[in-house]
Amino acid sequence: MKFGYLLLISVLFLFTAVPNADTEVRNIKDENKFLLGNENLLLNNQENLTGKRIALITNKSGVTSDGKFFLDELIKSANVVKIFTPEHGLRGDDRDENFTDENTGLPVISLYGNSKKPAAGDLADVDVMVYDIQDVGARFYTFINTMFYCMEAAAELGKDFIVCDRPLMPDGNYTDGYMLDDNQNSFVGMIDVPIAYGMTCGELAGYINAEYFNNECKLFVSRMKNYNRETDYESLNLPWIKPSPNIYYPSSALAYLGTCLFEGTNFSEGRGTDRPFEYVGAPFCDGNILADDMNSLGLKGVTFEEINFIPTAITSPSNPPKYVGEQCSGVYIKVTDKKMFEPVKAGIALLVSLNKLFPGFEIKKNKFIDKLSGTDRLRIALQRGDTIEEIFAGYTRELENFRALRSKYLLY
Repeated sequence: MKFGYLLLISVLFLFTAVPNADTEVRNIKDENKFLLGNENLLLNNQENLTGKRIALITNKSGVTSDGKFFLDELIKSANVVKIFTPEHGLRGDDRDENFTDENTGLPVISLYGNSKKPAAGDLADVDVMVYDIQDVGARFYTFINTMFYCMEAAAELGKDFIVCDRPLMPDGNYTDGYMLDDNQNSFVGMIDVPIAYGMTCGELAGYINAEYFNNECKLFVSRMKNYNRETDYESLNLPWIKPSPNIYYPSSALAYLGTCLFEGTNFSEGRGTDRPFEYVGAPFCDGNILADDMNSLGLKGVTFEEINFIPTAITSPSNPPKYVGEQCSGVYIKVTDKKMFEPVKAGIALLVSLNKLFPGFEIKKNKFIDKLSGTDRLRIALQRGDTIEEIFAGYTRELENFRALRSKYLLY
């Protein structure tokens, strides 16, 4: 009887001790788990939200690592009083208007169109603004300009401002392209950084605060945990939510850094196809000739494959596809090494080749390419027939100066 009692106690000990040991192991592993800035805010920085009235600046890309909408998670533990949305609206449906969100009952204020900056009245009942939007690392991506305007409003009105940091899609060390000339300021170019600026949205917020607002914005960056500049975006296995209607894949976001420049030309940048920004072409282009010319350049981390496509109409009205229903020939930009690939240089090289090879190629007369590139120097160089080497050399020094300045604001 005594032996049986001891045996029972031993068995019970094993069954209680092992789960505790497993829990300890899980806790240790959790210390090494990647956390998005929004998750770190909820788990470890709640004191920044407690007792405060919150305005959330977000869109459908503002999700947690398991795909939950951050808005839905935030309202469980904090007092969210309103939502601000950037271009393309809250749920990526181009609802660029003020309305009441059917799911939460919260007022939604659009920061695209005529009112790009929160008015004083919009923030009268707000203590803290929280920004959570996935970025793609491009100066002409309008979401970062929405962040700029919101930070400016926060600085002017004494509001707290929190940025929930998110990973970079391009390589974390990649910077490239022209800086922004003073006379080219627009909503596709407001911040004096190169086309590819190589900073997370949290790092960029620190840069903006210091370089533009004399650190008068009461900024808190909720950092990612267990993230560094070498982290490959796709290795994080985050749920893919299109950050805007035509960024279909992470590869689209990468190519976009260079091929968005095609919005300033009469060449299709692939809108209305299954690979926006990864396909470029036109009815008067010969994709075989273009692919051969581009591959002869030996650009790093990329090959160019001949492609034929027919653009179709899309629901997003902000930038409709070119040549809807027409057969286009061109190239597919196939990235073979993301760390080596330089999308801005690839985009510029494509422009040089098109200008050289196809008489039908045109830069739009509205000079929108100047706004996208941040300068008139690219357009003038193309019209003058400069080589790609001459064009790249034309912005090397300013890019080096920026890299030195940028280093002060890196968090990872």
